[in-house]
Amino acid sequence: MTIQIKSRISGDVIFEYVGDSLKNAILSNTYLSDADLRNAILSNADLSDADLSDADLRYAKLSNAKLSNADLSYADLSNADLSDADLSDAMLYDSILSNADLSHADLRYAMLNDSILNHANLNHAILSDADLNHVILRHTDLSNADLSHANLKYADMSSADLSHANLRHADMRNADLRYAILSNSILKNADLSNSKLCNTYLGRANLMDSDLTNADLTCTEFRDAKIEYKNLIRADLSKIKEDFYEVINQAIPEIELLEKSILDGKINGSTYEGECACLCGTIEKSGRFDGEFDMRDSNRPIERFFLAISAGDTPENNTISRIVFEWLQEFKEKIKFENKIGE
Repeated sequence: MTIQIKSRISGDVIFEYVGDSLKNAILSNTYLSDADLRNAILSNADLSDADLSDADLRYAKLSNAKLSNADLSYADLSNADLSDADLSDAMLYDSILSNADLSHADLRYAMLNDSILNHANLNHAILSDADLNHVILRHTDLSNADLSHANLKYADMSSADLSHANLRHADMRNADLRYAILSNSILKNADLSNSKLCNTYLGRANLMDSDLTNADLTCTEFRDAKIEYKNLIRADLSKIKEDFYEVINQAIPEIELLEKSILDGKINGSTYEGECACLCGTIEKSGRFDGEFDMRDSNRPIERFFLAISAGDTPENNTISRIVFEWLQEFKEKIKFENKIGE
């Protein structure tokens, strides 16, 4: 039986394969540029060093396929099954991989720059040292993926799942991680400078020795994250600080109460009630307000920031508590200065 592979553009036959199917086929070093391989069954096939540039591989079955050093640039692999495939050193730049299954795939040193992987499944994929510059990974599953030393500059990972991912030494400068989930991820020595981390969940993430210079952390949640003061203080916390000042400006008589609660470890950012409470909950303890303090809003930047402070945390043992305490001292000095001018 002879299987003909045709050009997706001209319809001409560009390759013929003798066999019952393309499953397990040996096609290494084969020229298949512009090939129409929609819905093709190529699982376990050897396509190493093959030229599949501009090929149409939509819905193709390529699980366990060998594609190391293959040229898949500009190829359309949307909805393709590439689970457990070997794509190490493959060229995938400007390719389309939306909704593709790349779970457990080996993409070490692969070139994926400028490719589109929206809603793709990269669970447990190996992407160490891969080039993902300017890649689009919106709503993509990257949980448990190995992205150590990967180039993710300007990558759009908004709303992506990066929980338990290994991002050690990853270059994530100017990356968009808004609404992404990075719980339990390892970001040690990662470069996150100028990145967008608004509304990102970093609970239990390891950010030790990471570079957060000018990273926007507005409404980011750090609960139980490992993060150093020297790194966090270089991030863009301006909107959080402004929001903090807006709240305490309405509760100046409660400043001493808040200060004592911070120093005594009586802050619990996850609740409005109890002996240890969040920012607004602590302010309400003064009894000055009839019912709830009208600045209550669990989604406001400062309340999200306070989520990283638990009962027993003080400026001595908690980075967030230390920063908030310093802001409070700055605010007190500001009030003193303004009062002197008003005298």
